[in-house]
This record gives sequence, structure tokens and C-alpha cells, in this order.
Amino acid sequence: MRTTLVSCCYEKGNFSYPLGALCIQEALGGDTKLENHFISEDPKKAARQTKGDVIGISVYLWNRSWFDRFVQELTRLRPEVVLFAGGPEVTANPKSFDLHIYTFLSLGEGEESVPKALEMVGRGVMPTGIQGIVTRGGDLTYACPGDVATLGSVILDHKADPFLAISGSVLWELTRGCPFHCAFCFESKGIRSVRHFPMERIERELDYLLAHHVRDIFVLDPTFNMDKERTKKLLQLFIKKAKGVHFTFENRAELLDEELVRLFSQLDCALQIGMQSSNPKALEAIDRHMQMDKFRKNVRMLSSSGITFGLDLIIGLPGDTLEGFSKSLDDAIGYKPSNIDIFLLSLLPGTKLGDEAIHMPIVYEHHSPYLLEESATMDRNAIATAMTMKQGCDLFYTKGQAWAWMGLFSQISQLACHELCYGFGVFSKGRESEDIYQLQDEFVRLVLKKLGKQKYQKLLTSYMELYQGIAYLLETGEPPVVELFWDPNELSELEHLDPDTFLKRYPARQRMLAIYQEQNGSLFFEPQV
Repeated sequence: MRTTLVSCCYEKGNFSYPLGALCIQEALGGDTKLENHFISEDPKKAARQTKGDVIGISVYLWNRSWFDRFVQELTRLRPEVVLFAGGPEVTANPKSFDLHIYTFLSLGEGEESVPKALEMVGRGVMPTGIQGIVTRGGDLTYACPGDVATLGSVILDHKADPFLAISGSVLWELTRGCPFHCAFCFESKGIRSVRHFPMERIERELDYLLAHHVRDIFVLDPTFNMDKERTKKLLQLFIKKAKGVHFTFENRAELLDEELVRLFSQLDCALQIGMQSSNPKALEAIDRHMQMDKFRKNVRMLSSSGITFGLDLIIGLPGDTLEGFSKSLDDAIGYKPSNIDIFLLSLLPGTKLGDEAIHMPIVYEHHSPYLLEESATMDRNAIATAMTMKQGCDLFYTKGQAWAWMGLFSQISQLACHELCYGFGVFSKGRESEDIYQLQDEFVRLVLKKLGKQKYQKLLTSYMELYQGIAYLLETGEPPVVELFWDPNELSELEHLDPDTFLKRYPARQRMLAIYQEQNGSLFFEPQV
């Protein structure tokens, strides 16, 4: 039998590395082929072009509808095909897949179970009695290889070679499972234990990635800093070998300390931290036991150390309100992360929260992506308002890199950061493709004019333009020319002085400066005539 695995990635970039399908291809060996597609492609056309006697599809939350159309066309043209499906969406919601169409489903981690199932199919036998394999009328079981050291490496065995583009991005798996059981997450039931890949394998894979000039690595480890001693060894390895590589890590803020922060600061890296909310009731409802004092201390330590980090927030957690989310957004911005990723709650099947939703006063989509529509504490209008805040934050704060001056804007305008995000969300609607820095300038001037605070305009726009120019330089490598009414050293005093004191102490004088970056990373400013 000729076996073909089909993956569908969201877009080209970090998410165009089909790790799940590669792992199954590695486990099957032989001449198993992998076809990779993108959401933007026509699924029916892809189905018409797919070859093989056995077709396996890798289904995620975000590509479910694409694969539904793919399978509809594939089975119309080739009703005799042996079809199976695996992936997070299958594991979470197996009952939504028609086993009159699929020969079997693979639940959990399929490297051991799928080869057994296909061996039985090849002998003309229904693949029953295999842990993690579900057939028509069978019970739901989940596969979880206990020793990940026995699994083959998609990197070392060259399966990933087609995706290791020069200076490209990869998803690199160092650990499976998570010790925490947040109710909204697929790990909420603790079905899969925490298992680490061996250090010797990790070092060999790193050498291989470096030899292929990979320059961007997203580390797949739900809590990278869970085991401090292991984390230290890994960071020391990366510091020693991986100069010039950018890493992204998922971390638990409460588990950070000065030693780990010092090691992270020696890498080109970004840390993503799941804050989710600062509302104690909402956190308790999702089994998120956060030590808030330690969280604040450690996140501020990241900020003061100059480490790039981002925070995640969720709209609509049980017990949360619009006011609660607004405060969480204000708190998150106050930590000065480089980015804030905001998500509307998904009631994912297979999670504790998804299973409990039937008993809750809640309305949500019962199909992928299972988004919240209304809850007892957030009606549709409140959710719509929070989503406008999200859109404003995505553009104004994250895309516009406003972390350095958002607090000053809030101080001058006397508007809370969540109000500014909401205002920008309304202001920018339909203009999302325009230059973000020009949109920011226009919005700031409009707000100050409406509030009668034009006397602060030169101060705020100078501070903004300074950091916008630095952001442009770091993004493009091209030295920008900025218009400032104060020297950059003077503007740095705004970290300590209130705006009125600053204006009294330092007179305004227009100047044009080009911003350059030296080889050691320091910036210098050159006056323009």
C-alpha cells in the first residue's frame, strides 16, 4: 500500500513546519510521502492531486474546515481509499469525525499506534484493540508513548530536510506534556505525562539545525522553565553553540529567578508567558493557581533586564467581566511586554472547561474553533467591546511597538490603556493596512486635540518618534531620520520625570537626527543639516 500523509499549515513562516505529520512519517518509514498545503490553497484541488492507497490527514483547530472539504472531495472521487485522521482536533473531538468515512482515528500521540494500525489494515484486518486507535463502534482510548527516547528524530533522520530552508524557522520539540492542568487547555485532564527528550539527542539535533543555517527556533515545551536544572543546561548549550539563532520559549513567570533571567539575557530570544488574566476569580475558575506577587516581580525583572517577552490574555474566562478584562489589559500593558496576544475563549472539546460547558450558562460555537459567544458575566455587547480592545491593542500596542511610550500617553491623556486601545480599535477600523506609525501619530494628535492637551503634543510625538525610529532601524537595518524637539538623552528623563516638570526643565528645540546601530548593538544619533 502506498501511504500519503497530508498536512495543511496556516501560512508560510513559523507555522509552515508540519511537525505532527513529520513525526508520523518518521514512524511509518518506508516510502511514506508527505504533502504539505496551506489554508490559502483550494482543498478540493489538493484532494484531486493527492495520490496513495492510504491517506492520513493531520487536523488542527484552525484547519478543520479545510480538511472537511478536502475529505468530501477525496471520498467523492475515491470512495475506496483507506482514510485515517490524527492531530489535536481529532484527539479533542473524535465524535465529530464520521467513522463511516474514516477507517480509523488516531487519538493522542500516534508514533507507536498508527504503524500497528496500518499493518493490520495491510493484512485486511480491522485495526481494533490498539491503544489510541478508534474504529466504528470502538471505545475511545489515547496513545501516549512512555519513553520518548525510543521515538525516531525527524531532524536526524532527514524527514524535516524539505522544511529546513536557509535562515528559516522550525518548531523544535524538547518535551511532551505539561505539569499544569489549566481548564481551557488540551492538557487540562493530565492524560499525557511530562516526558523529556534526551540531552544527547537534543544536542545532535541542534548541531544539525545549525549546519542547515536555521535562524529561528520556536521551542515546543509548554513550560520550558519547569525543571530549573534542565533549563540551565539547555540554555548553557544554546549560549555556547547557537549564536545568531533566535529562540522563542514558553515560560511560567512564577518559576523564573535571577539566574535563569541572566542566562536568557545572553541569548537572542523571546519569552511568551501565559498571564491569561489578573482577575483572581477567573484564574480560580480555570484552575490557574498564580502566585501574583511572584509573577509581578519576575515579569518586571524580565523587563528591566531588556529581555523580549510577550503576555497572553483570554477574553471571556468563566467569572470574568468586561471590567475584569479591562483591568487585566491595563495590568499587562503596565509590565511593558513587547507584544500582548489576546484570544477569545475557545471551549475546546477534550478540555475540562469544554466538558463542563454543557452545565454552564454559556453560549458558544459547537464546531471549530468553538469560540465563546456569551456567558453569564459577559454578554455579546461586552464581548464585542473587549474584541475591539483586542483589535486596537494588536495594532496600536503590538504592531506599533508602543511598549515604551503607551504609559506616557495614558498619563498625559488621563485615559486608561484599555480605553486607548478601544479608541484606536474604533478609529482604525477599515484602515488596518495603512502604515501603523502614521495611524498612531494621527490618533494621538486627535486624542490630544479632543482633550485640549495640545501643549503636550510635541513632547509625546517626539518620544513616540524616537522609539518608532529605533523600531524601524531594528526591523529593516536602514537608518531612519526622525524629527525630535528634544535630545534623546533629555527624552530619557521621562522615565523619571512627570510631563509638566520635564517641560519646565527642558525647552523645546526642533532637530532632525539619523539613528544608526553600531556592531556592538549600541545606538548613536547623528544630526542632519
